[in-house]
Amino acid sequence: MNGQVVMYASRITDSMGRAMDETERRRSLQLEYNREHNINPETIRKKVSDIMDMVLMPDDTAPYKVVRSSRQEMPREDLERLIIGLEEEMHLAAEDLRFEYAARLRDEIADLRKRLRRMIAAS
Repeated sequence: MNGQVVMYASRITDSMGRAMDETERRRSLQLEYNREHNINPETIRKKVSDIMDMVLMPDDTAPYKVVRSSRQEMPREDLERLIIGLEEEMHLAAEDLRFEYAARLRDEIADLRKRLRRMIAAS
């Protein structure tokens, strides 16, 4: 792990202490899980925009059966359902401690919500 956080404060407040304790608790859970499953974490080297290629692949393992190129013409109702489905996937990923994947989903959901707002404004 190469991440580092620098906090500037004259003392550690209760909320800062709780945040640091929670970070350490999550780190311990993740390390234990990685050891049990023989996982050696590596940094993901994909663009955030590639998330739709991963999530919307037209195969039996993908959670959603939508082809990326058809996303532009997606009806409003389908777009709303897609957002709900991706939100569910994001929450499951976070529960499974797959935080990078959850963050990519969060970013894609934000983009889809912008598209939905533009679609509503245009109608």
